[in-house]
Amino acid sequence: MEDNKKNINALLAEIESLKEELYESTSIINAIKQGDVDALVVSSNGVPELYSLETADYTYRLLIEKFGQGALSISRNGLILYCNEYFSKLVGMPSESIIGNYLSEYFDNPGQFSQLIEALRYGITTHEILLKSDSTDKTFPAYIALTDLEPAVEAIGIVITDLTEKKKHEEALIRHQKELEEKIHELNKTNRNLEEFIHVISHDLKEPLRKIVMNTGRIDGSYFKEADTKAINVMKLSALRLNSLVDDLVSYSSHTAQEERTEIKLETIISEVIEDFEIIISDKNASIKIGKLPVIKASRVQMRQLFSNLIANAIKYSKTNTPPVIEIYEDENLNTEIPNQSSKFVKVQIKDNGIGMEESHLLKIFIIFQRLHARNEYSGNGIGLAICKKIMENHSGNITVESTLNEGTTFNLFFPIL
Repeated sequence: MEDNKKNINALLAEIESLKEELYESTSIINAIKQGDVDALVVSSNGVPELYSLETADYTYRLLIEKFGQGALSISRNGLILYCNEYFSKLVGMPSESIIGNYLSEYFDNPGQFSQLIEALRYGITTHEILLKSDSTDKTFPAYIALTDLEPAVEAIGIVITDLTEKKKHEEALIRHQKELEEKIHELNKTNRNLEEFIHVISHDLKEPLRKIVMNTGRIDGSYFKEADTKAINVMKLSALRLNSLVDDLVSYSSHTAQEERTEIKLETIISEVIEDFEIIISDKNASIKIGKLPVIKASRVQMRQLFSNLIANAIKYSKTNTPPVIEIYEDENLNTEIPNQSSKFVKVQIKDNGIGMEESHLLKIFIIFQRLHARNEYSGNGIGLAICKKIMENHSGNITVESTLNEGTTFNLFFPIL
C-alpha cells in the first residue's frame, strides 16, 4: 500500500514536470510565431526539427522583415532556416510553408545551388539566377548574394533582388538602341542617295547651262533691237545665276560629310583665304586685322570654306563710302560655355563695320536660301551662311551672330577645346 502511494506521488511529480516542459515548449512556439524569438530549423536524419534561439533584437528583425529584398538564412546544404516577407511574396508562398524546405526547390535549375556553394569557397558571392514563383508558375530573373556566417553561426546569409523591372528596362534600352541604329543607317543611306542625286542633277543641269552661256556669249548684239539685246542679257545673267546656284547646292551637300580632322592653325588658314581675295580686298580698300588665334582640330577644307564665306560676306555687305574693316581674333575667355552644353569651347570672333542687320533678321540668316536683300542690291543665293552653320555643326561647335543696323556685325565661332 505504501509502495502504491509512492508510485502515485512519483507519477504526479512526473506529470507536473511534463506540464512544465509542455508549457515551456508552448511558450517558445507562441514566441516564435509572434516574432519575439528566432527559430532555427535543423535537419536530423532527414527530419526537420525546430529549435529556439535567444531573443532577437526587435529593431533588427523589423529591418529584415521590411527589407525591400528577399532575405534568408540557410544551412550549407540549402535548408531554409528563415526567410522574410519579401521573399515570401517573390515566390508566392507564406513563410511558414517555405521554412524547412530547400532553397534549390525555388531555383529554375536546382542543380545550380551546388555551384553557388562551391563558388562561395573561392570568394565568389554574387550571381544571376532564375527563380520560380509558385503563385504565377513563371520564372523571373534575380540577383543572389551569399554571405558565409561561420564561425559565428553555422549558416549562410542570402539576399535576393528581383531583376524583373531592371531586365525590362535593359531590354527596352537595347530595343531603342537597335531602332536608333536602324534609323541612323536609313538616314546615312538617304544622305548618300541625296548626295548622289545632287551630283547627278548638277551634272545634268550644268551641261545645258554651259551651252546656253557659251552660245549667248557668241551672239552679236548688232543684229538685234535694243529690247532683244536686253532680253538676251537677262537670259545670260539668269543662266549664270542658275549655274552659280547649282555650284552652291553641290557645295552645301558636300559639307554633310565628316572629313578627317587634323590640328590646324587658324591664322594660316585665314592668311590663305586673304591671298585668294587679294583683288577684291584691294578694290574695296578693305583692311583685315588678325589677332591671336587658336590651334584647333578640324577639316582643313571646311575651315577654308568657313572663313572664305564669312570674310566674303563682310566685304560684300560693307558701307558704300566706308572702307571695310574686318577683325578676326580669339576671345580672351578660353573657357567660354555654350548654353545647355557641358563641354568647354574657345571662341573666335569675326567683326566688321558693315551695314549690319535688324535684330529680327538674326535668326533667319543661317537658313538655306534666306536672302535679306533684293538680288539687284547684293549678289548670292542665300546658301553661304547655311554652309557655315553646317560646317560648325560638323565640328561639334556652334555659330552665333550679333549685329546693329548701320554699325556692323560680329560672328561668334565656338570650337571645342582640344
